Amino acid sequence: MTRTNHVLAVLDEAIALSRSSSLGICESLEKLGCNPTQILRDTLGIDSVSEGEIAPDTEALNALPMDVIVRAKALPLSIDAHGRLSVAMTDPTDIDRIAELQAIAGVPIVPLACTNARMDQLLALTRRKMGQSTGGSGLGSAASPIARLVDSIVLGAIRDGASDIHFEPFERELVVRVRKDGILHVVRRLSYRVASEVVSRLKIMASMDIAERRRPQDGGIRFATESRVWDIRVSALPTENGQKMVLRILDRGSVTLDMASLGMFPAHQKLVEKYLDRPHGMILVTGPTGSGKTTTLYTLLHRLRSPEINICTVEDPVEYRLEGITQTAVNAKIGLNFSAALRTLLRQDPDVILVGEIRDSETAELAVRAALTGHLVLSTLHTNDAATAVARLVDMGVEPFLLASCLQLVVAQRLVRRLCPECHGENSTGCANCSGSGFQGRIGIYEMMPVDEAISEAIQKRESVSAIRGLARKAGWLDISADGKEKVEAKLTTMAEVMREALT
Repeated sequence: MTRTNHVLAVLDEAIALSRSSSLGICESLEKLGCNPTQILRDTLGIDSVSEGEIAPDTEALNALPMDVIVRAKALPLSIDAHGRLSVAMTDPTDIDRIAELQAIAGVPIVPLACTNARMDQLLALTRRKMGQSTGGSGLGSAASPIARLVDSIVLGAIRDGASDIHFEPFERELVVRVRKDGILHVVRRLSYRVASEVVSRLKIMASMDIAERRRPQDGGIRFATESRVWDIRVSALPTENGQKMVLRILDRGSVTLDMASLGMFPAHQKLVEKYLDRPHGMILVTGPTGSGKTTTLYTLLHRLRSPEINICTVEDPVEYRLEGITQTAVNAKIGLNFSAALRTLLRQDPDVILVGEIRDSETAELAVRAALTGHLVLSTLHTNDAATAVARLVDMGVEPFLLASCLQLVVAQRLVRRLCPECHGENSTGCANCSGSGFQGRIGIYEMMPVDEAISEAIQKRESVSAIRGLARKAGWLDISADGKEKVEAKLTTMAEVMREALT
C-alpha cells in the first residue's frame, strides 16, 4: 500500500471512530498514533486552530446562533476579505454539517480543525469577551442575512395580526404569503437561490432535522418580540420545487374566552350554557379546518372551570394553556394517540373531558362510552353542518342507539371577517385602523342543533341527514346562513362574507 493510500485509510478509520464515539477528529487521529494537523492539511487542505488565546470577532459570531454553535461544536472565528467565514470545528470533515452552517450563515465556510478541549477553551474565552462587552447578556446572535430576513418576515406577520405564514417554493421564486383574517396575501417574492437557506433557517429554529428533505416534519418555534414570547407551530412538506414551510402563529395573549366575544348572540349563549350545566353527555363543535372550533372548545372549558370539577383534555397539540385544567398532548412517535390518551384519562377520575378531535372509530367509541358513563365530553368533528356530524359518527362505527343516548348538542360554525369598528367598511378605501381593508378581526357564525326527543328517535332509526336537518329547522333553530344574516343586520359583517363562508 502506498503512503498516500495508507494515510487515507487512517483518515477514514479516524472519521469512523469519531462518529461512533465522543471523540473529535483530532483526538481520533491522535489515538491512532498520527499527527492530526499534518494529516488534515496534507489530505484535505484543512488547517488547525492556532494555539494561544483567540477571541472571535463580533461580526463572525453574529453569523451563527448560539444554539447552533453549541450543538454543532462549531465556533465562528473571523471573516476574511473575500467574505468567507472561518469556523473552528471538532469534525471539519463533516460535509453535511458544513453545508448546514453555510446555509444558516449565508456565506462560504472555511473549516478549521479543533480538539474538544480546545473548543471548550475557545467557548469560555468567547463567553468572557461577550460578557464584558454586553454586560453578561450572552453569546452571539442570529444576525446572518438569512436569519435577519426570516426574523423580519415572522415579526412583520405577528405585528400585522396574521395567523399563518406560507413559504412556498416555485420554479423561479420563493413566495411568502401570510393569512390575515382568513385571507392569504403575498408579502414577499424572494429569489429561488435563497430558498434552501430560508428553509434551513426555519428548520433550525423549529428544531427539525435539517438533512431530511424527503419526509414531512413538524416542529415548533418560541419567537421572542419586544413585549412577549410567541409559540409558532411549523410544518415542512416536500414538493416538486423544494420544501414548503407553513408557520401557524398561536396568539394565546389575544384570545378572549368569552362567548359574546366569539360572536354568539344571547340566545345561543343561553342554549350552550344549558347543556354545559348537564353532568354528562356529549357536545360537538363541527366545521372545516380554520373555522375556530378549538377556540370555541376552550371558551366552553373556561366557562366550566371550577376547583370542584376535574377537567382533563387530550389535544394535538395543546394550543392554549388553561390554569386549573389537566392538558395532555398526543405524541404519535411514542404511541400516545387520542384513543390511548383517552383510555388513560378515564382512569383519572375526570368530570369533564375534552378530546381535541374525533378522528377514528376507536376514539369515537371511547368518547361516546365516556359520555354514557357520567362524563361530560366535548370534542370536534370535520363536518360542514351540525346534522352531518351524526352520520359521520355512525360511519365511524358508533351504534346509533348509543349515540342517540349521549349526544346533547352539536354546534357548527364558520369565521367571517368583522367590519372595522372605525370605518365600518363604509369607505371603499378603508381606514388606517384596518390597513385599508374595511375589516378587522373575525367573528363566528353558528348553527346549533340540540338533540331533542324527535332528533334522538331519528338517529336511532338511522334516518338521513336531510331528515335530521329538517327536524332541527322544525324545532326553530337557525342555520349558519340565518345567523350570518342577523350579524349583517347588526353591521358586524357583510353578506358577501357570510355567503363566502356559509356556502363552503
